[in-house]
Amino acid sequence: MFYFTYTWIGLGVITFLCLFIGRVTAPFGRHSRTDWGPMISNSWGWFFMEIISPIGLWIGFYIGSNAFEDYSLWSLVGMSLWTLHYINRTFIFPFRMPNQKKKMPMIIMSSAIFFNSINGTLNGLFLGYQWFENIEWLRIVGVGLFGIGMWINIKSDNILLSLRKPGESHYVIPKGFLFEKVTSPNLLGEIIEWTGFFLIVPSYASLSFLIWTLANLLPRARDHFEWYINKFEDFPKDRKVIFPFLY
Repeated sequence: MFYFTYTWIGLGVITFLCLFIGRVTAPFGRHSRTDWGPMISNSWGWFFMEIISPIGLWIGFYIGSNAFEDYSLWSLVGMSLWTLHYINRTFIFPFRMPNQKKKMPMIIMSSAIFFNSINGTLNGLFLGYQWFENIEWLRIVGVGLFGIGMWINIKSDNILLSLRKPGESHYVIPKGFLFEKVTSPNLLGEIIEWTGFFLIVPSYASLSFLIWTLANLLPRARDHFEWYINKFEDFPKDRKVIFPFLY
């Protein structure tokens, strides 16, 4: 299991190199294209690809926890926070999208399902078997970061979702909150969340998820920034990509 996790981390690094240095842009959202094969509704695509993560997590946790008579408190904290995040990403966020007619390539949904099935199950196994470090002070910091990151993510999503009325498909420059500092505070929030998760239950599995999160979201944020620059002449030139004052 540990050798598989090392390989999974290595694939995350390779993915980052392909997306960031190779400048591959995933074709969904504002970057959606129709030449990537069959399409599916954005909302249902998000639902199907995100629901796999908590399902895999709980299956892995069930398998691992059978080795113990008592559950670890911090395993349950990790499970609860993960599940809370994906309740929002699966059941709430997708169906609040104003343009319900928009579609994504099914290959993107399938790729995400593949990733989430492995990522969720892997982290569930590590939490069930309690294969994580016990560093109390890091956990306090981690819980705080997870809460702050989720708040930033949801608040930023709310601002983005409010930019258009149901049925509208045009884009405008988001303003207010952390959008005054960075182009993608919603993605920044997710990075903070999973950094916090890693500190709560430090393991190779939670580290792998953090690496994969960075591998996917840093190139995505870069692509968003360049898209805004090219589309809007009045896009604020002092906004960073994703990290305030840095990048």
